[in-house]
Formats: sequence, C-alpha cells, structure tokens
Amino acid sequence: MARGGRGFQGTVLKALRVPEHKLTVTGVRDLPPYTELTVQCPSLLGAAGPKLPPTAWVRMWIPQGDREYQRAYTLTRIDRTRASARMLFLHHEPAGPASLWSSRVKPGATIAVQVMGGTSYRPPSHGDRLLFVGDRASAPALADAVNAAPTGSLATVIMLAPEVGYLPRAERDHDFVRLDPEVSEDRLLAAVDHALWEDTGDISLDWIWIALESSATKAVRRHLVASGMSRRSIQHQAYWIRGRAMGVAAET
Repeated sequence: MARGGRGFQGTVLKALRVPEHKLTVTGVRDLPPYTELTVQCPSLLGAAGPKLPPTAWVRMWIPQGDREYQRAYTLTRIDRTRASARMLFLHHEPAGPASLWSSRVKPGATIAVQVMGGTSYRPPSHGDRLLFVGDRASAPALADAVNAAPTGSLATVIMLAPEVGYLPRAERDHDFVRLDPEVSEDRLLAAVDHALWEDTGDISLDWIWIALESSATKAVRRHLVASGMSRRSIQHQAYWIRGRAMGVAAET
C-alpha cells in the first residue's frame, strides 16, 4: 500500500526517516479476550536489532480498506536468538482496525512497524520495592516488566481486570491484587495507599510503574506525588482513553 494511505502520521515518520521493519506472523493463538501472535523480524528482534527494554512498543501500520492505521502494541518475550517476540491483542467493542486485523490474520502474513518512542522505560535497581498498576490493556507489558525486574526486588501488582478470561501474569513471585475494572477512584487509591504505606506510616516503595486508562493514570500519579513519592520514582503511560477507540494511546 502506498504511504499516502498512512495520513499525517505516516508523512511525519517518513520525513524523520524512521526505519521501517517487517514483522512476519509465525503463530496465532486464541486466548480470549486476547489474540496472541508470535512474530519474527531479524532487523528489529535479532541480535543486531535496536535496544528494546521491557514495555517497549512499536508503531504498527494496520491495513483497513485503502488506508493503514497506526496503532501501538507491546513486544513481549523477546528472543534475540530466534529474532522473535509475542504480541497480545486485546479485543473490545466496538472493534478497531487492530482488533479486527488480529482476529483474522494467518501465519505468513507480514505487517510494517516502526520504533519511535516507546523505549524510555527506566528499570528498577536491585532490592527496590516495586509497584505496578495496570489493567488488561497494559497487562502484557506489565508481566514482562515484572519478569525482568532484578533478583531481590519485591514486586506488588495492582491489576484492574475481571475474574473471567485469560490474563497474562508474571512468572516470578510477586504480590497480586485484583480489582474490578469498574472500581471507583477512591477504592483504587486505597489499594495504592496500602502498597505505599504497608500500615507502617513510612513510604515503603522505591519504584512505581502506572499504565491505566488516561484519567486513572493521572489520578494515581497525582496521588502518589501528593503522598511524598518523588516524580523520578514514578513512570506512567496511558494505555487508552475513555471514549476513544483503543489504540490511539498505546493499545496493549
């Protein structure tokens, strides 16, 4: 498809000469409410590819009709020896271009991706006390980040997700708190406070990563700063925006 079908965003990336890579789909697995794709790309995922920290996402160009739509998706379980990774696509209603594409794609298909942004993750240090706050959209990235945390770090995950359906979880030991995805802001902040203070009266966290809906992400960050956490200790990424098609912010 001609680049003219990519609109303004495509024009900007072309002007900036952002390299383009081709992912090849090698496996498709149905994990409701997700579709998991295994992809390969030597130029991006091979030993000589760019540095891709946990939570790194790529700008995918999703074909639909005579256009291509940019959507941001996380690369997980990167294997440099096989130049492969996995990607989880969360299905939602109404279905957007990425949800529709992932539900129909077959092994052998290719998709164009670019890396610009999405690699600013600051890893925790050995022994840090960690808090991750996410939902089903950010769960794949969150699980990868927990798995990559240094040995000796103590991790707590607060996850807004229903009890039913598949949910990617980290394999290493961590404390896990599940909340209803429609939980009130007060209840969410109470769970954050419990992790922050641990009933001791002193801040018991060193490093925090927040990845929720945009307004919820901002609310949690404001609350933590007001509680005394340094801004440097908090990383945040809105994974979606209420009322807007998922994927305009980073979509899984």
